[in-house]
Amino acid sequence: MGDLADLVLQLYDIEAFKFGSFKLKTGLQSPIYIDLRVIISYPDILRSVAVHMNEILKRSNVSFDSICGVPYTALPIASIICADYKRPMLIRRKEAKNYGTKKLIEGKFQINDRCIIIEDIVTSGSSVIETADSLRAEGLQITDAIVFFDREQNGENNLQKRNIRLHRVLKISEVLGYLVQHGKISEEISENVKEFINQNQTQLPTLNIEIENKTISIPIRQRFQTIMKEKRSNLCLSADLTNLDEIIKLSKQVGSNICMLKIHSDILTDFSMDKIQQLKDISRKLNFLLLEDRKFADIGNTVKLQYTKGLFRIVEWADLVTVHALPGECIVQGLEQSAQSINEPRGCLLIAQMSSKGAFTDNEDYVKGVVECAKKYSDFVIGFISQSRLTTTDEFLHCTPGVHLNNTGDQLGQQYVTPRQAIDERGADILIVGRAILDSINRAKTAEEYQQQGYQAYEEIRKI
Repeated sequence: MGDLADLVLQLYDIEAFKFGSFKLKTGLQSPIYIDLRVIISYPDILRSVAVHMNEILKRSNVSFDSICGVPYTALPIASIICADYKRPMLIRRKEAKNYGTKKLIEGKFQINDRCIIIEDIVTSGSSVIETADSLRAEGLQITDAIVFFDREQNGENNLQKRNIRLHRVLKISEVLGYLVQHGKISEEISENVKEFINQNQTQLPTLNIEIENKTISIPIRQRFQTIMKEKRSNLCLSADLTNLDEIIKLSKQVGSNICMLKIHSDILTDFSMDKIQQLKDISRKLNFLLLEDRKFADIGNTVKLQYTKGLFRIVEWADLVTVHALPGECIVQGLEQSAQSINEPRGCLLIAQMSSKGAFTDNEDYVKGVVECAKKYSDFVIGFISQSRLTTTDEFLHCTPGVHLNNTGDQLGQQYVTPRQAIDERGADILIVGRAILDSINRAKTAEEYQQQGYQAYEEIRKI
Protein backbone atom coordinates (compact mmCIF):
# COMPACT_ATOMS: atom_id res chain seq x y z
CA MET A 1 0.00 0.00 0.00
CA GLY A 2 1.46 3.38 -0.98
CA ASP A 3 1.63 6.48 1.17
CA LEU A 4 -1.28 8.08 -0.66
CA ALA A 5 -3.52 5.08 -0.09
CA ASP A 6 -2.55 5.13 3.61
CA LEU A 7 -3.56 8.77 3.80
CA VAL A 8 -6.95 8.08 2.16
CA LEU A 9 -7.65 5.35 4.73
CA GLN A 10 -6.63 7.65 7.57
CA LEU A 11 -8.99 10.31 6.26
CA TYR A 12 -11.77 7.73 6.09
CA ASP A 13 -11.08 6.69 9.70
CA ILE A 14 -11.43 10.29 10.97
CA GLU A 15 -14.68 10.66 8.97
CA ALA A 16 -13.38 13.15 6.42
CA PHE A 17 -15.35 11.00 3.92
CA LYS A 18 -18.93 10.14 4.79
CA PHE A 19 -21.36 8.02 2.79
CA GLY A 20 -25.15 8.08 3.01
CA SER A 21 -27.50 10.90 2.01
CA PHE A 22 -26.43 14.49 2.59
CA LYS A 23 -28.07 17.73 1.57
CA LEU A 24 -25.58 20.06 -0.08
CA LYS A 25 -25.81 23.86 -0.04
CA THR A 26 -27.08 23.61 -3.62
CA GLY A 27 -30.09 21.65 -2.32
CA LEU A 28 -29.01 18.39 -3.95
CA GLN A 29 -28.96 15.11 -2.00
CA SER A 30 -25.48 13.68 -2.33
CA PRO A 31 -24.38 10.09 -1.52
CA ILE A 32 -21.00 11.41 -0.32
CA TYR A 33 -19.94 14.25 1.95
CA ILE A 34 -16.32 15.35 2.19
CA ASP A 35 -15.19 17.48 5.10
CA LEU A 36 -11.46 18.09 5.32
CA ARG A 37 -11.88 20.67 8.08
CA VAL A 38 -11.55 17.83 10.56
CA ILE A 39 -7.85 17.39 9.71
CA ILE A 40 -6.91 20.41 11.85
CA SER A 41 -7.49 18.17 14.90
CA TYR A 42 -5.05 15.54 13.59
CA PRO A 43 -1.61 17.16 13.20
CA ASP A 44 0.05 14.15 11.56
CA ILE A 45 -2.67 13.88 8.92
CA LEU A 46 -2.67 17.64 8.36
CA ARG A 47 1.08 17.59 7.77
CA SER A 48 0.78 14.57 5.47
CA VAL A 49 -1.78 16.43 3.35
CA ALA A 50 0.57 19.43 3.17
CA VAL A 51 3.54 17.21 2.18
CA HIS A 52 1.60 15.59 -0.67
CA MET A 53 0.45 19.00 -1.92
CA ASN A 54 3.98 20.34 -1.81
CA GLU A 55 5.12 17.37 -3.91
CA ILE A 56 2.54 18.35 -6.55
CA LEU A 57 3.79 21.92 -6.29
CA LYS A 58 7.35 20.81 -7.04
CA ARG A 59 6.33 18.54 -9.92
CA SER A 60 4.22 21.25 -11.54
CA ASN A 61 7.36 23.32 -12.27
CA VAL A 62 5.30 26.50 -11.86
CA SER A 63 7.32 29.58 -10.98
CA PHE A 64 5.75 31.69 -8.25
CA ASP A 65 6.55 34.38 -5.70
CA SER A 66 4.02 33.44 -3.02
CA ILE A 67 1.27 31.02 -1.94
CA CYS A 68 -2.28 31.89 -0.92
CA GLY A 69 -4.60 29.41 0.77
CA VAL A 70 -8.32 29.69 0.14
CA PRO A 71 -10.05 30.52 3.45
CA TYR A 72 -10.62 28.69 5.63
CA THR A 73 -9.70 24.97 5.44
CA ALA A 74 -6.76 25.52 3.09
CA LEU A 75 -5.15 28.12 5.37
CA PRO A 76 -3.51 25.64 7.79
CA ILE A 77 -2.36 23.52 4.83
CA ALA A 78 -0.81 26.55 3.14
CA SER A 79 0.75 27.64 6.45
CA ILE A 80 2.56 24.30 6.86
CA ILE A 81 3.78 24.33 3.25
CA CYS A 82 5.11 27.87 3.63
CA ALA A 83 6.70 27.26 7.04
CA ASP A 84 8.25 23.87 6.27
CA TYR A 85 9.49 24.69 2.80
CA LYS A 86 10.24 28.41 3.35
CA ARG A 87 7.77 29.73 0.82
CA PRO A 88 6.26 33.26 1.14
CA MET A 89 2.57 33.33 2.04
CA LEU A 90 -0.35 35.68 1.43
CA ILE A 91 -3.74 35.59 3.16
CA ARG A 92 -6.98 36.60 1.48
CA ARG A 93 -9.59 37.79 3.93
CA LYS A 94 -13.19 36.82 3.30
CA GLU A 95 -14.03 40.40 4.12
CA ALA A 96 -11.93 43.54 4.38
CA LYS A 97 -11.32 45.02 7.82
CA ASN A 98 -13.29 48.17 8.61
CA TYR A 99 -10.37 49.60 10.59
CA GLY A 100 -6.61 49.97 10.26
CA THR A 101 -5.32 49.39 6.73
CA LYS A 102 -8.65 47.83 5.64
CA LYS A 103 -6.77 45.38 3.43
CA LEU A 104 -8.37 42.39 1.73
CA ILE A 105 -4.99 40.75 0.96
CA GLU A 106 -2.48 40.43 3.80
CA GLY A 107 1.23 39.89 3.27
CA LYS A 108 4.10 41.41 1.29
CA PHE A 109 3.88 41.44 -2.49
CA GLN A 110 4.65 43.51 -5.56
CA ILE A 111 2.52 44.27 -8.58
CA ASN A 112 2.79 41.46 -11.18
CA ASP A 113 4.09 38.94 -8.62
CA ARG A 114 2.98 35.38 -9.39
CA CYS A 115 0.91 33.73 -6.69
CA ILE A 116 -0.23 30.09 -6.61
CA ILE A 117 -3.49 29.16 -4.88
CA ILE A 118 -3.86 26.24 -2.44
CA GLU A 119 -7.32 24.70 -1.91
CA ASP A 120 -8.53 21.59 -0.09
CA ILE A 121 -11.46 20.53 -2.32
CA VAL A 122 -12.62 21.68 -5.75
CA THR A 123 -16.20 21.10 -6.90
CA SER A 124 -17.20 23.98 -9.18
CA GLY A 125 -14.00 25.95 -8.55
CA SER A 126 -15.94 28.97 -7.25
CA SER A 127 -13.80 29.46 -4.13
CA VAL A 128 -10.58 29.29 -6.14
CA ILE A 129 -12.01 31.73 -8.71
CA GLU A 130 -13.14 34.16 -6.02
CA THR A 131 -9.71 34.07 -4.39
CA ALA A 132 -7.97 34.45 -7.76
CA ASP A 133 -10.14 37.42 -8.68
CA SER A 134 -9.36 39.17 -5.38
CA LEU A 135 -5.62 38.61 -5.88
CA ARG A 136 -5.77 39.73 -9.51
CA ALA A 137 -7.61 42.86 -8.43
CA GLU A 138 -4.48 43.75 -6.42
CA GLY A 139 -2.26 43.30 -9.48
CA LEU A 140 -1.04 39.74 -8.82
CA GLN A 141 -0.73 37.15 -11.58
CA ILE A 142 -2.71 33.94 -10.99
CA THR A 143 -2.23 31.06 -13.41
CA ASP A 144 -2.27 27.90 -11.27
CA ALA A 145 -4.06 26.30 -8.32
CA ILE A 146 -3.21 23.14 -6.38
CA VAL A 147 -6.01 21.17 -4.76
CA PHE A 148 -5.85 18.14 -2.54
CA PHE A 149 -9.13 16.63 -3.65
CA ASP A 150 -10.95 17.08 -6.97
CA ARG A 151 -14.61 15.98 -6.95
CA GLU A 152 -14.47 15.75 -10.76
CA GLN A 153 -17.61 17.85 -11.20
CA ASN A 154 -16.23 20.08 -13.96
CA GLY A 155 -14.20 22.31 -11.65
CA GLU A 156 -11.10 21.89 -13.81
CA ASN A 157 -12.90 23.15 -16.92
CA ASN A 158 -14.46 26.03 -14.99
CA LEU A 159 -11.02 27.09 -13.80
CA GLN A 160 -9.58 26.81 -17.30
CA LYS A 161 -12.20 29.31 -18.46
CA ARG A 162 -10.71 31.75 -15.94
CA ASN A 163 -7.17 30.94 -17.15
CA ILE A 164 -6.25 28.87 -14.10
CA ARG A 165 -4.57 25.47 -14.44
CA LEU A 166 -5.63 22.90 -11.84
CA HIS A 167 -3.09 20.55 -10.25
CA ARG A 168 -4.47 17.90 -7.87
CA VAL A 169 -3.30 15.26 -5.45
CA LEU A 170 -6.40 13.02 -5.68
CA LYS A 171 -9.52 12.60 -7.79
CA ILE A 172 -12.75 11.25 -6.32
CA SER A 173 -12.50 8.20 -8.56
CA GLU A 174 -9.10 7.37 -7.08
CA VAL A 175 -10.38 7.75 -3.52
CA LEU A 176 -13.31 5.45 -4.25
CA GLY A 177 -10.92 2.91 -5.73
CA TYR A 178 -8.74 2.88 -2.61
CA LEU A 179 -11.74 2.54 -0.31
CA VAL A 180 -13.27 -0.32 -2.32
CA GLN A 181 -9.92 -2.08 -2.57
CA HIS A 182 -9.48 -2.05 1.20
CA GLY A 183 -13.03 -2.98 2.09
CA LYS A 184 -14.15 0.36 3.51
CA ILE A 185 -17.08 0.75 1.11
CA SER A 186 -18.88 -1.58 -1.29
CA GLU A 187 -18.69 -1.50 -5.06
CA GLU A 188 -22.36 -0.49 -5.08
CA ILE A 189 -21.69 2.62 -2.97
CA SER A 190 -18.78 3.53 -5.24
CA GLU A 191 -20.96 3.24 -8.35
CA ASN A 192 -23.73 5.35 -6.74
CA VAL A 193 -21.23 8.12 -6.04
CA LYS A 194 -19.81 7.98 -9.56
CA GLU A 195 -23.31 8.18 -11.04
CA PHE A 196 -24.13 11.20 -8.88
CA ILE A 197 -20.91 12.92 -9.96
CA ASN A 198 -21.56 12.26 -13.64
CA GLN A 199 -25.13 13.57 -13.41
CA ASN A 200 -24.25 16.71 -11.45
CA GLN A 201 -21.53 18.51 -13.35
CA THR A 202 -21.16 22.16 -12.32
CA GLN A 203 -21.07 25.24 -14.50
CA LEU A 204 -18.97 28.36 -14.19
CA PRO A 205 -20.45 30.34 -11.32
CA THR A 206 -21.33 34.02 -11.24
CA LEU A 207 -19.53 35.52 -8.28
CA ASN A 208 -21.01 38.01 -5.87
CA ILE A 209 -18.68 39.86 -3.54
CA GLU A 210 -20.05 41.93 -0.69
CA ILE A 211 -18.28 45.23 -0.07
CA GLU A 212 -19.72 47.83 2.31
CA ASN A 213 -23.18 46.25 2.12
CA LYS A 214 -23.20 46.64 -1.66
CA THR A 215 -23.46 43.62 -3.94
CA ILE A 216 -20.55 43.79 -6.36
CA SER A 217 -20.59 41.24 -9.13
CA ILE A 218 -17.05 41.38 -10.52
CA PRO A 219 -13.61 42.06 -9.08
CA ILE A 220 -12.83 45.13 -11.21
CA ARG A 221 -15.79 46.86 -9.55
CA GLN A 222 -14.57 45.63 -6.18
CA ARG A 223 -11.13 47.02 -6.89
CA PHE A 224 -12.58 50.37 -7.97
CA GLN A 225 -14.61 50.68 -4.77
CA THR A 226 -11.58 49.73 -2.68
CA ILE A 227 -9.38 52.33 -4.38
CA MET A 228 -11.98 55.04 -3.85
CA LYS A 229 -12.31 54.24 -0.17
CA GLU A 230 -8.61 53.81 0.58
CA LYS A 231 -7.55 56.97 -1.27
CA ARG A 232 -10.67 58.99 -0.42
CA SER A 233 -10.89 59.92 -4.06
CA ASN A 234 -13.62 59.80 -6.69
CA LEU A 235 -11.57 61.84 -9.16
CA CYS A 236 -10.88 60.61 -12.68
CA LEU A 237 -8.37 62.72 -14.56
CA SER A 238 -9.13 63.02 -18.26
CA ALA A 239 -5.60 63.21 -19.68
CA ASP A 240 -6.53 64.20 -23.25
CA LEU A 241 -2.89 64.75 -24.22
CA THR A 242 -1.13 63.66 -27.40
CA ASN A 243 2.20 62.71 -25.83
CA LEU A 244 2.53 59.55 -23.73
CA ASP A 245 5.74 60.75 -22.10
CA GLU A 246 3.84 63.77 -20.82
CA ILE A 247 1.02 61.53 -19.53
CA ILE A 248 3.55 59.36 -17.70
CA LYS A 249 5.03 62.47 -16.08
CA LEU A 250 1.53 63.75 -15.25
CA SER A 251 0.53 60.42 -13.69
CA LYS A 252 3.44 60.65 -11.27
CA GLN A 253 2.38 64.17 -10.28
CA VAL A 254 -1.31 63.48 -9.65
CA GLY A 255 -1.49 59.69 -9.23
CA SER A 256 -1.88 59.86 -5.46
CA ASN A 257 -5.01 62.03 -5.87
CA ILE A 258 -6.96 60.13 -8.51
CA CYS A 259 -8.88 56.87 -8.61
CA MET A 260 -8.71 56.61 -12.41
CA LEU A 261 -6.75 58.04 -15.34
CA LYS A 262 -8.55 58.37 -18.69
CA ILE A 263 -6.55 58.50 -21.92
CA HIS A 264 -7.08 58.27 -25.70
CA SER A 265 -4.40 55.95 -27.06
CA ASP A 266 -5.27 56.70 -30.68
CA ILE A 267 -4.28 60.39 -30.37
CA LEU A 268 -0.83 59.63 -28.93
CA THR A 269 2.05 60.49 -31.25
CA ASP A 270 4.60 58.42 -29.31
CA PHE A 271 2.62 55.31 -28.32
CA SER A 272 4.58 52.14 -27.63
CA MET A 273 3.89 49.05 -25.55
CA ASP A 274 7.03 49.78 -23.49
CA LYS A 275 5.75 53.23 -22.58
CA ILE A 276 2.21 52.06 -21.87
CA GLN A 277 3.69 49.39 -19.58
CA GLN A 278 5.46 52.18 -17.69
CA LEU A 279 2.10 53.90 -17.24
CA LYS A 280 0.50 50.66 -16.14
CA ASP A 281 3.26 50.11 -13.57
CA ILE A 282 2.71 53.61 -12.19
CA SER A 283 -1.04 52.97 -11.95
CA ARG A 284 -0.39 49.86 -9.86
CA LYS A 285 2.16 51.60 -7.65
CA LEU A 286 -0.02 54.67 -7.03
CA ASN A 287 -3.26 52.64 -7.00
CA PHE A 288 -5.48 54.00 -9.75
CA LEU A 289 -7.24 52.41 -12.72
CA LEU A 290 -6.47 53.01 -16.38
CA LEU A 291 -9.45 53.89 -18.58
CA GLU A 292 -8.95 53.82 -22.34
CA ASP A 293 -11.61 56.16 -23.72
CA ARG A 294 -11.86 54.19 -26.97
CA LYS A 295 -15.63 54.58 -27.33
CA PHE A 296 -16.01 51.26 -29.15
CA ALA A 297 -18.95 51.39 -31.56
CA ASP A 298 -18.80 48.50 -34.03
CA ILE A 299 -20.03 44.92 -34.40
CA GLY A 300 -18.81 42.26 -31.97
CA ASN A 301 -16.14 40.62 -34.12
CA THR A 302 -14.63 43.97 -35.12
CA VAL A 303 -14.40 45.29 -31.57
CA LYS A 304 -12.75 42.04 -30.47
CA LEU A 305 -9.97 42.78 -32.95
CA GLN A 306 -9.81 46.46 -32.00
CA TYR A 307 -9.56 45.47 -28.33
CA THR A 308 -6.88 42.79 -28.67
CA LYS A 309 -4.88 43.40 -31.87
CA GLY A 310 -3.14 46.15 -33.77
CA LEU A 311 -0.74 48.74 -32.44
CA PHE A 312 -2.53 49.38 -29.15
CA ARG A 313 -3.52 45.89 -27.83
CA ILE A 314 -5.82 47.67 -25.38
CA VAL A 315 -6.93 44.59 -23.45
CA GLU A 316 -3.36 44.04 -22.21
CA TRP A 317 -3.14 47.28 -20.23
CA ALA A 318 -6.50 49.07 -19.87
CA ASP A 319 -8.51 48.12 -16.78
CA LEU A 320 -11.62 49.71 -18.30
CA VAL A 321 -12.79 50.89 -21.71
CA THR A 322 -15.67 53.07 -22.83
CA VAL A 323 -18.30 51.57 -25.13
CA HIS A 324 -21.23 52.88 -27.15
CA ALA A 325 -24.24 50.57 -27.00
CA LEU A 326 -25.43 51.63 -30.46
CA PRO A 327 -24.55 48.29 -32.18
CA GLY A 328 -26.50 46.35 -29.56
CA GLU A 329 -25.50 43.58 -27.15
CA CYS A 330 -22.98 42.07 -29.57
CA ILE A 331 -20.46 44.78 -28.78
CA VAL A 332 -20.41 43.94 -25.06
CA GLN A 333 -20.32 40.21 -25.81
CA GLY A 334 -17.30 40.64 -28.06
CA LEU A 335 -15.34 42.67 -25.53
CA GLU A 336 -16.24 40.41 -22.61
CA GLN A 337 -15.12 37.30 -24.51
CA SER A 338 -11.81 38.93 -25.39
CA ALA A 339 -11.21 40.02 -21.79
CA GLN A 340 -11.33 36.41 -20.61
CA SER A 341 -7.95 35.80 -22.26
CA ILE A 342 -6.26 38.13 -19.75
CA ASN A 343 -5.22 37.09 -16.25
CA GLU A 344 -6.37 40.44 -14.84
CA PRO A 345 -9.87 41.79 -14.21
CA ARG A 346 -11.32 43.89 -17.01
CA GLY A 347 -14.56 45.80 -17.49
CA CYS A 348 -16.27 48.59 -19.38
CA LEU A 349 -18.33 51.73 -18.96
CA LEU A 350 -21.30 52.14 -21.28
CA ILE A 351 -21.78 55.63 -22.69
CA ALA A 352 -25.36 56.50 -21.84
CA GLN A 353 -25.24 60.30 -21.99
CA MET A 354 -22.68 62.86 -23.11
CA SER A 355 -21.88 66.34 -21.81
CA SER A 356 -21.80 68.06 -25.23
CA LYS A 357 -24.72 70.33 -26.12
CA GLY A 358 -27.27 68.71 -28.45
CA ALA A 359 -25.89 65.18 -28.05
CA PHE A 360 -28.07 62.57 -29.79
CA THR A 361 -27.80 60.41 -26.66
CA ASP A 362 -30.39 62.72 -25.08
CA ASN A 363 -33.09 60.18 -25.86
CA GLU A 364 -35.06 58.45 -23.12
CA ASP A 365 -35.59 55.19 -25.01
CA TYR A 366 -31.91 54.97 -25.91
CA VAL A 367 -30.84 55.48 -22.30
CA LYS A 368 -33.28 52.80 -21.13
CA GLY A 369 -31.78 50.41 -23.66
CA VAL A 370 -28.27 51.13 -22.38
CA VAL A 371 -29.34 50.39 -18.80
CA GLU A 372 -30.97 47.11 -19.82
CA CYS A 373 -27.81 46.07 -21.66
CA ALA A 374 -25.75 46.87 -18.54
CA LYS A 375 -28.02 44.75 -16.35
CA LYS A 376 -27.78 41.81 -18.74
CA TYR A 377 -23.98 41.94 -18.83
CA SER A 378 -23.26 43.17 -15.32
CA ASP A 379 -20.28 40.82 -15.03
CA PHE A 380 -18.44 43.09 -17.46
CA VAL A 381 -20.30 46.42 -17.45
CA ILE A 382 -19.47 48.17 -14.17
CA GLY A 383 -21.15 51.50 -14.85
CA PHE A 384 -21.99 54.37 -17.16
CA ILE A 385 -20.69 57.59 -18.59
CA SER A 386 -23.76 59.69 -17.81
CA GLN A 387 -25.19 63.07 -16.95
CA SER A 388 -27.83 61.76 -14.55
CA ARG A 389 -28.47 58.88 -12.16
CA LEU A 390 -29.81 56.01 -14.27
CA THR A 391 -30.50 53.35 -11.63
CA THR A 392 -31.92 53.39 -8.12
CA THR A 393 -29.35 50.88 -6.80
CA ASP A 394 -25.59 51.09 -6.22
CA GLU A 395 -24.88 48.20 -8.59
CA PHE A 396 -23.43 50.48 -11.28
CA LEU A 397 -20.98 53.37 -10.98
CA HIS A 398 -22.02 56.63 -12.62
CA CYS A 399 -19.13 58.61 -14.12
CA THR A 400 -19.88 62.21 -15.07
CA PRO A 401 -17.64 64.27 -17.39
CA GLY A 402 -17.67 68.03 -17.80
CA VAL A 403 -16.81 68.82 -14.17
CA HIS A 404 -15.22 72.19 -13.40
CA LEU A 405 -15.18 74.43 -10.34
CA ASN A 406 -16.08 77.21 -12.77
CA ASN A 407 -19.33 75.91 -14.29
CA THR A 408 -19.38 77.86 -17.52
CA GLY A 409 -18.44 76.08 -20.76
CA ASP A 410 -16.32 76.32 -23.88
CA GLN A 411 -16.82 77.44 -27.47
CA LEU A 412 -17.33 73.85 -28.73
CA GLY A 413 -20.45 73.05 -26.76
CA GLN A 414 -18.87 71.54 -23.63
CA GLN A 415 -21.09 72.20 -20.61
CA TYR A 416 -19.61 72.20 -17.12
CA VAL A 417 -20.97 71.49 -13.63
CA THR A 418 -19.22 71.83 -10.28
CA PRO A 419 -18.21 68.72 -8.30
CA ARG A 420 -21.08 69.20 -5.84
CA GLN A 421 -23.60 69.75 -8.64
CA ALA A 422 -22.40 66.62 -10.42
CA ILE A 423 -22.91 64.49 -7.30
CA ASP A 424 -26.00 66.12 -5.84
CA GLU A 425 -27.96 67.09 -8.95
CA ARG A 426 -26.70 64.53 -11.47
CA GLY A 427 -26.09 61.52 -9.23
CA ALA A 428 -22.42 61.09 -10.09
CA ASP A 429 -20.11 58.69 -8.26
CA ILE A 430 -16.98 59.46 -10.28
CA LEU A 431 -16.03 62.98 -11.37
CA ILE A 432 -14.23 63.19 -14.71
CA VAL A 433 -12.08 66.34 -14.76
CA GLY A 434 -9.85 67.33 -17.67
CA ARG A 435 -8.85 70.82 -18.67
CA ALA A 436 -9.39 72.28 -15.21
CA ILE A 437 -6.36 70.27 -14.07
CA LEU A 438 -4.40 70.10 -17.34
CA ASP A 439 -4.49 73.90 -17.84
CA SER A 440 -3.49 74.58 -14.24
CA ILE A 441 -0.09 76.05 -13.41
CA ASN A 442 0.18 73.55 -10.52
CA ARG A 443 -1.50 70.37 -11.68
CA ALA A 444 -0.79 68.40 -8.50
CA LYS A 445 -2.28 71.10 -6.25
CA THR A 446 -5.35 71.48 -8.46
CA ALA A 447 -5.88 67.71 -8.57
CA GLU A 448 -5.70 67.61 -4.78
CA GLU A 449 -8.32 70.37 -4.59
CA TYR A 450 -10.71 68.44 -6.85
CA GLN A 451 -10.06 65.24 -4.92
CA GLN A 452 -10.87 66.86 -1.58
CA GLN A 453 -13.94 68.78 -2.74
CA GLY A 454 -15.25 65.86 -4.78
CA TYR A 455 -14.91 63.20 -2.11
CA GLN A 456 -16.22 65.49 0.64
CA ALA A 457 -19.35 66.09 -1.41
CA TYR A 458 -19.58 62.37 -2.17
CA GLU A 459 -19.45 61.48 1.54
CA GLU A 460 -21.97 64.13 2.54
CA ILE A 461 -24.48 63.49 -0.23
CA ARG A 462 -24.14 59.70 -0.44
CA LYS A 463 -23.83 59.49 3.38
CA ILE A 464 -21.12 56.82 3.17
